[in-house]
Amino acid sequence: MEAFGLDFELLHLLPLASHQAAGLASAVDGLRTAQQSLGLRAATASAAEHPLGLRSFRLIAAACRRGHPVDLIHSHGIWLAPSRASHQLRRRGFPTVLAPHGMLDPWAWQRRRALKQLLWWAGEQRTLQGASCLQALSATEASAIRNLGITAPVALIPNGVSLPDCSPSARAALPPAPWLAKGVPSGVPVLLFLGRFHPKKGLNPLLLAWERLQVQGAAEAWLVFAGFGDGDALARRLSSSPIPRTCLVGALQGDAKASALAHAAGFVLPSFSEGLPMAALEAMSWALPCLLSPACNLPEAFTAGAAWPASPDVESLLPVLARWTRSVEQDPGELRSMGGAGRQLVTERFHWPQVAAQSLDLYRWLLGGGAQPGFVSIEKTF
Repeated sequence: MEAFGLDFELLHLLPLASHQAAGLASAVDGLRTAQQSLGLRAATASAAEHPLGLRSFRLIAAACRRGHPVDLIHSHGIWLAPSRASHQLRRRGFPTVLAPHGMLDPWAWQRRRALKQLLWWAGEQRTLQGASCLQALSATEASAIRNLGITAPVALIPNGVSLPDCSPSARAALPPAPWLAKGVPSGVPVLLFLGRFHPKKGLNPLLLAWERLQVQGAAEAWLVFAGFGDGDALARRLSSSPIPRTCLVGALQGDAKASALAHAAGFVLPSFSEGLPMAALEAMSWALPCLLSPACNLPEAFTAGAAWPASPDVESLLPVLARWTRSVEQDPGELRSMGGAGRQLVTERFHWPQVAAQSLDLYRWLLGGGAQPGFVSIEKTF
């Protein structure tokens, strides 16, 4: 830590460290790894590793190791054991950073609203207000935090991704596209959905819009769903009312996931609510043209020409899906330019080394070793 003038130990708290935690687990793992590469002693503690009812206690114990406590806590997600543990640790004098990861987004707030309001007044509001600093992944999330009356400092630090090798030789070394084993013809363009199967992802309007596109006589492109969650419900939906040129491949990890991103011709995420979706950043890192809803909180992608707006309703999705299918056949150069713009955007704004460096500036300030970073707001509005 000599380059940053820091010598301390950090503990990340999160609900679940497996892929079932969706982008949150991937984001925390990527941040921790990037921080370690800069020399920071960073570790992770997952609540799900412990018995229900003891999780907050065990996370607190992990931070308060006998004779060698950690120096700072970075807690991820709210409503669950990590945020409760971070509140108790803050009361014990630990500096704490709390990242809601989109869980205070207005759409997300309406889901199970009565329970969340109860938890909010029972202590979650005090947890956020009492944190040393909150981490917002986007300006939209920072505004959502302020709109709830939280006046704690807010640091605007996005998620990040690693930059894959997109060279032809690297792509050729990957396994075949995973949808080939599911009957998708070789060589056809694929529009890829990659993520958690959840209503907030806009899956239903996407399916309805794709079905209408097929009725209108669309090109030979396929829509492929890769991910996890309620995959059985999605499979039943596709089998009970078959939609032409759709395919479900399930969860992908490692080289299989890289192969899907490397062989797709586009990426779609018409979400109702996001923090800052890792899947969209990964798609852009692979130079894929993207169809994203405004709720993905990536206005930079639209400004850079890396994405087209794809709001989660059928009437909005239909023309943008049609535009993508036409471009695949008639103007692939436009899609290549979009992909290049996305890759450049990730390189400049969302590459893990830059994101990790921002986090270290924040920690240094919280520990009294540096000035307040410019990306930290202590005002009512961001």
